[in-house]
Amino acid sequence: MKKFIYPALAIVIILGGYLIVIAVFSKSVEIPTALVGRGEFAITLDANGSVDAKRAYTITAPRVRGLQITWLAPEGSMVNEGDPVIKFDATEKLADLAENESSLKIAQKTLERGRQELTIQEKQLTLELKKAERNYNEKKHEAPKLAEEARIELELAQLNCNAKLDQIRADVDKYELEVQRARNRVDEAKRELDQTALTAPIPGMVVYLEIWKGGSMDKVQEGDSPWPGQGLVNIPDLSEMVVNAVVSEVDASKVDSGQSVMVTLDAFPDIVFEGNVNNKATLARRKEPGSKINVFDVEVGIHNKDPRIKPGMSASCKIIQDRIPDVVSVPLESVFEKEGKLVIFLENKEQRAVEVGRRNDMSIEIISGLDGGERICLVDPTLEEQGLPGDKATEPELNKGRQLNKIPRVPRRRGR
Repeated sequence: MKKFIYPALAIVIILGGYLIVIAVFSKSVEIPTALVGRGEFAITLDANGSVDAKRAYTITAPRVRGLQITWLAPEGSMVNEGDPVIKFDATEKLADLAENESSLKIAQKTLERGRQELTIQEKQLTLELKKAERNYNEKKHEAPKLAEEARIELELAQLNCNAKLDQIRADVDKYELEVQRARNRVDEAKRELDQTALTAPIPGMVVYLEIWKGGSMDKVQEGDSPWPGQGLVNIPDLSEMVVNAVVSEVDASKVDSGQSVMVTLDAFPDIVFEGNVNNKATLARRKEPGSKINVFDVEVGIHNKDPRIKPGMSASCKIIQDRIPDVVSVPLESVFEKEGKLVIFLENKEQRAVEVGRRNDMSIEIISGLDGGERICLVDPTLEEQGLPGDKATEPELNKGRQLNKIPRVPRRRGR
């Protein structure tokens, strides 16, 4: 009896193990599906670029030598017009101002003494001249010799008066010039001192610029000694943002000012912002140095004011060429070619021939063959019969999070 039990037990173990292996390693295939949409269909042109502010101001180092940065407003912080952004070491400028103010006071005192001396000499010399005139008038009718001496004394008094007054007036003019020069040096010292604290000319966000530092470029920081006129901080006005995008020269003729644009940021791919084409460059340029590909620059204005939109963010723009109402559309990957015909597969794997029309980057118009609302396969289900490789089929990333029956809705501007 035992000789039959052991072989039977072995068969059961082998069969059970085989079934377990089949259960573990066999992979069920689930075909991803999507709902056939019906609604507005947009024909779009894709353009990529980066976000920037429509208006920005660059704060540069003053035309003053020997400056060193002692304080910077935090990068990324928001500032209002007139708020401090950069401060430089003012020790030397304060000393220069004090020295120049002292020199000005000395020059003003010297000028004051010169003017007093001029007044005194004018009175003294005028008095001496009058005495000489009186003496001449008294002696001009006397003996000719005495009259001649009186006349000569009068002439000498006139010459002496004019010469001394001219000299003193020249000294006063020189003192006035020295005072003006000293005052100019004081004014210059005050201007340089005022420039040791730079403020924001417009409201916006603080963005540090890169400067040359001993063989390499790096962002400006406290302790740096920039060259006069060197750009240090950029202040973009975030109240009006744009996307600086490019389109190929082949598609440039399809772009014109005023066209509606749907903007998405790589940082927030699920949010669609509304925009318009502001302008397109008149001339093409090389996409990159040495490249043979020509592109046109396109500026897209973003209507929505959102604090999350920051300069430098990567953005994707869909420039709307046309909007078609009441269109049946399906994902591009759901249309297959079988025996020279375009077909789709319903959820039950039924094959149905379709006629297609216009397309965009995600969907294609179905002119005939579908009414909308049907559920269709995104993968050819006939591949399952041939042994679909891989794990459970997953819905393509292209279709995740989108509504197939209409284009993404964008937030409307207030007051429209």
